[in-house]
Amino acid sequence: MRRDNTKEKGDDMSGLKKLIAAAGAGAILVSGLAANVSAVESYDPYSYDRWGDAVASQVGYTAEYFVDGQSINGLAEVIEAMDGFNAEKASWQELLGLKEPADMYVSADDLMYIADKGNNRILVTDLDFNLVNYMDTFHYNGEELTLKKPEGVFVDQYTGYIYVCDTENSRVLKSDKDGNVDRIFEKPVSEIYSQDLTFNPKKVAVDKAGNVYIVVKSVTKGSVMYDINGEFLGFFGANRVEATSEIIANAFWNTISTESQRARSTKTTPVGFSNFDIDDDGFIYTVTESSDVKTDTVKKLNPKGQNILSAITADDVTFGDISPAYYSIYTKESALTDIDIGPNGEMNILDFAHGRIFQYDKLANLMFVMGGTGEQLGTFRSATAIESHDNMLYVLDSRKNSITVFKRTAFGEIVTKATNLYNDGYYEESYEPWLTVIKYDGNYRRAYIGIGNALLNAEQYKDAMKYFKISISRVRYNRAYEGYRGQVLEKYFTPAILIIIIVCVAVKVLKTLSRKGIITFPWQRRRGA
Repeated sequence: MRRDNTKEKGDDMSGLKKLIAAAGAGAILVSGLAANVSAVESYDPYSYDRWGDAVASQVGYTAEYFVDGQSINGLAEVIEAMDGFNAEKASWQELLGLKEPADMYVSADDLMYIADKGNNRILVTDLDFNLVNYMDTFHYNGEELTLKKPEGVFVDQYTGYIYVCDTENSRVLKSDKDGNVDRIFEKPVSEIYSQDLTFNPKKVAVDKAGNVYIVVKSVTKGSVMYDINGEFLGFFGANRVEATSEIIANAFWNTISTESQRARSTKTTPVGFSNFDIDDDGFIYTVTESSDVKTDTVKKLNPKGQNILSAITADDVTFGDISPAYYSIYTKESALTDIDIGPNGEMNILDFAHGRIFQYDKLANLMFVMGGTGEQLGTFRSATAIESHDNMLYVLDSRKNSITVFKRTAFGEIVTKATNLYNDGYYEESYEPWLTVIKYDGNYRRAYIGIGNALLNAEQYKDAMKYFKISISRVRYNRAYEGYRGQVLEKYFTPAILIIIIVCVAVKVLKTLSRKGIITFPWQRRRGA
């Protein structure tokens, strides 16, 4: 069956309260079975209508609790058992908690790896935050290695190897769970890697083939790529240079300037991406944090480094918040700092600037918006990393030194069910779940589109037109209208033709009978008289 590519969009929270208040409480249709879970949140949940304006919505996930270092069961016992432990010293107190944590990763065996940057260690816990492993020293060829400001961690689901971005030591360690280092990835010695560039690895990922991808702070050509044997392969997935008016003007002048003038002109380079994740099929998703970038903010890269997400979105989707002109005084540009890919291809994108989580389905349609900036549960001061597992989301805050745990709500569950059925082409099966979504939230535009497509697929064109009209989906409405017109013609065309034929035959027969004098019409009698 044909799949749908409708896109949804997003806006800022600080002024959002005014817009939502103006929308009125009547904008949301909540049935008796739907508890208004948004009332207990410390932020205003919202989504976007057809024009990209923010409208009040229900929450897809709710913040359950947060965890800091003191909440990690077993950590204090490990620290207190160390030689020289002194509870009175601040340096030891810091080890009892998290300090500027920079990254986290949930492995295939349901363990969470936390890159505790300020404490130069990797903490490994289960998903109930019981300490499983404490990694602050590693061993390589008889030498003991320690970490210095690690900013990234990744676990290969196929081999179990742990990859750590030992950032200020300018290397990435490939280690087993006992801290035995198998390989060290360092600055490439190559003509295509400028030796003037530093090598400060920030994030790391590994694909099915064992190829290693490293985001390096000073590199703008994409991620630095190594093969399974540690050989440098080049750069992967560079962002495009956005065609601004300045770029176009420079390109024009370069065509008519001299070689010396071109040498002195400003060089145009792409913006490097800030983070990435890899899905179960081996596709790498990247996010770019810079507010100067409008294209390639989120990409899905195939093995050739080509962005196949743009084929779905046609560069039509604004990831993060949208800023309408009349509303822009309340907004600032999104800074997308991390991305996590869920089991059904959903994209969980973390916005550092607004402290928000944007969840999109695999076709880049907005599903939910959560979070905000602040001190309350569910808000952040410096949202740094995001991970998901089953129906839970985990968000790391490097200033609060904590991890906030979100759980999917009943509304979130039914939207997820309907979305997955719909995106897999099961339009008719998604009909009932979409109806339930509307009972929760009458503003949820994609539900109307989903119901309309289910009816369209069932050839109930007239009813489909009503739902497409509500969702202001003109293309789909026209498609349903064509189907409805065809049904009307099919229903009435044959009887109409039969009536015309019968009338024509009757007239012809009567004329024939009249000529033969078998019958006489009244006007013929008057003329004869």
